[in-house]
Amino acid sequence: MDKQQLEYFILTADTCNISKAANRLWISQSALSQTIKRLEKELGCLLFTRTGKKIFLNENGKIFYNYVCQMKMCYDNAMHEIQETNDSFNREIRLFIGCASLYLPQLMSCLKKNTRDMVFRVFQMESSFTDTGEADLSIIAVSEPINDSNAVLLLEEDILLALPWDHPLAESGKIELDDLKNFEFVSLNANWTLENLIREKCARYDFQPNAAIRVDNPAVLRTLLCEGLGIAFIPEKTWNIKFSNGGLILKRVEALSLRRYVYLIRKEGYQKQAVRTCVPLIRHFFESTFS
Repeated sequence: MDKQQLEYFILTADTCNISKAANRLWISQSALSQTIKRLEKELGCLLFTRTGKKIFLNENGKIFYNYVCQMKMCYDNAMHEIQETNDSFNREIRLFIGCASLYLPQLMSCLKKNTRDMVFRVFQMESSFTDTGEADLSIIAVSEPINDSNAVLLLEEDILLALPWDHPLAESGKIELDDLKNFEFVSLNANWTLENLIREKCARYDFQPNAAIRVDNPAVLRTLLCEGLGIAFIPEKTWNIKFSNGGLILKRVEALSLRRYVYLIRKEGYQKQAVRTCVPLIRHFFESTFS
C-alpha cells in the first residue's frame, strides 16, 4: 500500500465514477480499476459497491475512507511544516476576498505595513483556485452564523435599500415591499453569494426584485447606482454609500429582514506562521474600520 494508491482511492470515492476519476488522474480506466483491486486484495475486503457505471463506498469503504482522509491530512500537515522549517522564503499567503472588496486596498496596505517579506496572492473569483489550490485565508459573507473553530467573525451588517436621493421613495417614512414592485433594480449575477442571499430572503416574502440590469462586478453595480439606473439592496457597512458622494440614501424596507455575517476562514490543517501573523491583523482592521 502506498501514497498513490490511497490518493486514487480517495478520488474514486469522491467522484463515485471510475471513468471520471481516471480522467482527472490522467490514467486509463483499467489502470485505476487494477489499482483499486490491488488495494482491496491487500486489505482483504471489498471497498466499493458497483451499480452500473456508478460505484459507492460500502461499509468497509466508509471506515477506510475516514481513516485515509485523516492520514492524508496528517501527511500534508507534516510536509507543510517541514517545508516551512526548511524554507525561510515560504511566506506566501493566498487570500480570497469574497466580500468587502471596496476596502481591499486599505486592507492590503494594513497587511503590508505590518509584515515583512510576505507575498500576497489575492483572488476574488472562486474559479481562480482551479490552478492555485485552496486559499490560506478567505473573507466571505453568509446569511447565518458559522460554528467552526476555523471561522473568525469579522462583522455583522444589515442589507438595506439604496435609492438615488431624488427617487420617488426617497422621502417616504415607511417603505413596504409592494412599493418596490414597479421600480427597476440593478443587481449582481447569481455567481455572487450576496445576490443569492438577497434572492433567497426576498423569496420568503414572495417578492422578486425586477432586475433590469445584472452585472458580474460590484464596482460596476455601484457605478450604475450612482448613474441612477436603478435601485438595489446593498450591505450597509462594507458598501459604505460614501462612494456615491451624496447621490444615494439607504432605507429599510418594512417586514424585510436582510442581514449577513462576514467571516475570516482559515484553511483546515496546519496553519503556517504567515497565516498566524495575518489573522489578528485582519481582525483588527475590520474592528477599527467598522466599529
